[in-house]
Amino acid sequence: MTNPHEMPTVRPGGLVTIAYLKAQLDSGSDHLGIFMPLILDVITQLQSRTFTTADIQDGLGATHGVAMPQQTITTLLKRAISKGYIVRESGRYSKNPKHHAAPSAVAADKLQIEQSQTRLADALRSHAERRGLKGISADAARDMLFRFLEVEQIAMLLSAPPRPRNATDTSLREHTIVAEFLQDVVKNDSALLSVLRGMLEGLVLYQAAFLPDLAVVTRRFKNLLVVFDSNLVRQALGYEGQAMRRLIRETVDVLKAGAVHCVVLDKTIHEIRRILSAYETRLGTAQGRDSLKPVPMARHFLTQRYSPSDVREMSALLESEIGDAGFEIIKAPARIPQYTAGEHALTLRLADPLTKDELQPRVVHDVDCVAAVLTFRKGHRSMSIDDAVAVFATASPLVIQNTVTWWQEDEHEAALPPLVHIRALANLAWLKKPLLSKDFKVYELVALCTAALRPTHTTWDRFIRHLDSLQKSQKLNSDEKTAILVSALSDQLLRDAETAQDDPTDIDAVTLDEVVDRVKASYSAKAEQERQMLASEFEGKLDQYKAKLDELEAREREATARAKQAEHTAAEEMRKRVLAIEGRARRWARRISKVIQWLVTAFVAIGAVILIFAHPFHTDWLGIVFGLAVVVFVVLEVAGILKHLSDLRLSIETRLAIVFRHWLGGD
Repeated sequence: MTNPHEMPTVRPGGLVTIAYLKAQLDSGSDHLGIFMPLILDVITQLQSRTFTTADIQDGLGATHGVAMPQQTITTLLKRAISKGYIVRESGRYSKNPKHHAAPSAVAADKLQIEQSQTRLADALRSHAERRGLKGISADAARDMLFRFLEVEQIAMLLSAPPRPRNATDTSLREHTIVAEFLQDVVKNDSALLSVLRGMLEGLVLYQAAFLPDLAVVTRRFKNLLVVFDSNLVRQALGYEGQAMRRLIRETVDVLKAGAVHCVVLDKTIHEIRRILSAYETRLGTAQGRDSLKPVPMARHFLTQRYSPSDVREMSALLESEIGDAGFEIIKAPARIPQYTAGEHALTLRLADPLTKDELQPRVVHDVDCVAAVLTFRKGHRSMSIDDAVAVFATASPLVIQNTVTWWQEDEHEAALPPLVHIRALANLAWLKKPLLSKDFKVYELVALCTAALRPTHTTWDRFIRHLDSLQKSQKLNSDEKTAILVSALSDQLLRDAETAQDDPTDIDAVTLDEVVDRVKASYSAKAEQERQMLASEFEGKLDQYKAKLDELEAREREATARAKQAEHTAAEEMRKRVLAIEGRARRWARRISKVIQWLVTAFVAIGAVILIFAHPFHTDWLGIVFGLAVVVFVVLEVAGILKHLSDLRLSIETRLAIVFRHWLGGD
């Protein structure tokens, strides 16, 4: 049975402790030192003079509401011994009688944090009451918020299994209310946003304590190559909206600041172009639009009214836009059987369990990416992501689960698998340099809230079948059905319908009819409003212009279509402008950083030559040997300096890119 102390567990009141950890990091403590005040606070409250690590574990849970792994507590107690706070005798720890500890400030600091969290909880409680969820206390609201964060965030432990939902998780209604609150209220309130940021970042810092090797947090990645999945690249290009585009862009910045090489394989380019080709074909007809699965990319394309020509242009600019987003496009390496022998077993695990189609493009692409990573590794095995050589980054839990199962059960490997969840990798990279992007965790949460507010695939499939039945019964015509499908209001109403049900999967036809009627009413209301304006203006001449009313209505529809097209064109131009700015900023940053690297390299080379020739050489054999040793030493030192310069150039390039992006007007 798993020891609860060895799993990241937060009890009532622990959310304040989580935010306290973030405050400690801001005050200058390291990733391990942020826990020291909690340990010392527990020690001062112990009744017994001697104690064990288990006593500290219990005290942390009882006093501060958090679990802590024994290995981390042991490391912290060793640090406390070295500082003279405690001593160890006969296998047990005891308070040092010679050390007179100052009164602990933990309780006072946590009280201040708790007051700010109470204000956040009160704001959530008010929002919940407006949405019909009444009678909850501030503590219940805070607990509901934490359970939302716990469900939505990705575990820091790269090898941890997915967290299953349980009875204490928020209901779908509560989940939606919290997502709305964070997206509509907190995001626009700087004070509440600061409180939320402390919770988010503190949660990652807390989870870091459960890493097998906490030192991995401070170590740099060693030339890590990250191969990005097709879906992540499409999100970075804005194919799923602004929230995901910003999140992936910030993720790339955080990774590159840690000297990570973010690459896209040429096979991924072909996969994205194949997907765009399918959208280009289907967006041109009503039947094709109906056949699109309600995935985020399809909903974005439909609600933004992308045309086949728009998608064709996106396909033509694909390589340049990927480069502008911060990726490097590389050719997939040739297969080497000794490194990729188990591909067939992986294909079987990734294939659809119903169709068993091993040649499905998605399956082929994922297998190609995993094979490329194993080829890049060339048989190298590592237990740490820092020196893993290469990994495949994806956001698909099912792909990760099936690939890890294949790696451990079919390949009998115990080392780090060839793929990771992008959020876990980004969290680890952020921990190495948390001050580089202070809003990174906020951007992540905004994107998660956007996804949480979408109706489920099951609901959308049910809704589409209902629209088909209405069309067959001639209660809807083709144009009305298309208008309902592309309306963003449909997403909101379907999500509201889900949250109003005890069973979200049990939405009846009456509820779906209400959704259809409300969407139709929204279109009718807009048209009626414009007709009333025209009627009030020409009321005195109504009889004279009655014959021309049909013509005016036709012009009205044409004007509305042109306005929607203009809005769509403006949005697309803005997306292109943002990517162009991104590319220009990165090109300038790359050139300047390379110039700096070349200049420093030149100075190092000149210094090395001067050092070699300034050394007095003797013609006897001992002098020749000594002189050659000096030359070899200088050459090796120069090589080491140049390696550090290369890593430093990547960090400078990222920081310059961020500065240039703001100068050029990027968001």
